[in-house]
Amino acid sequence: MNAADFTEHLVVRLPHSDAAGVIFYPRIFEMEQELFERWLELGGFHLKDMLEGRFPPTPVVHCEANYRMPIRVGDRVTAKISAVEIGRSGFALAWRFSLGATQAITLRVKRVAIDRRAGESTDLPEAFRAWLEETMSRTGSLDAST
Repeated sequence: MNAADFTEHLVVRLPHSDAAGVIFYPRIFEMEQELFERWLELGGFHLKDMLEGRFPPTPVVHCEANYRMPIRVGDRVTAKISAVEIGRSGFALAWRFSLGATQAITLRVKRVAIDRRAGESTDLPEAFRAWLEETMSRTGSLDAST
């Protein structure tokens, strides 16, 4: 993981696959969640702080993936944040999973900050917004829609 360019290399393991040895479609979202947590930690944020109420939780409200080619058990993929979208209360991270120079899967995962007591969306905390903006300055942006 690199602070200037969030990229990680992952090996697809048997639990990630279906009976044909190809990555099982929901597993890519589990992998994204792990990458998201590491990206948070890189910015000084921790999922535990969200779960314990010190920071607004940001549950997933929309996710989508486009599978451009099969990724098989044993394949080494490169995962990278490719763009960021920032709104008042929500944000989206776009991810690219590549096999070598070939783009294999693209994802977009949108999350919204929630006020746990009120049960509704809340503004993104300024420090977190700054981390999103820093990431966006390195990756590019999607159209804001939140």
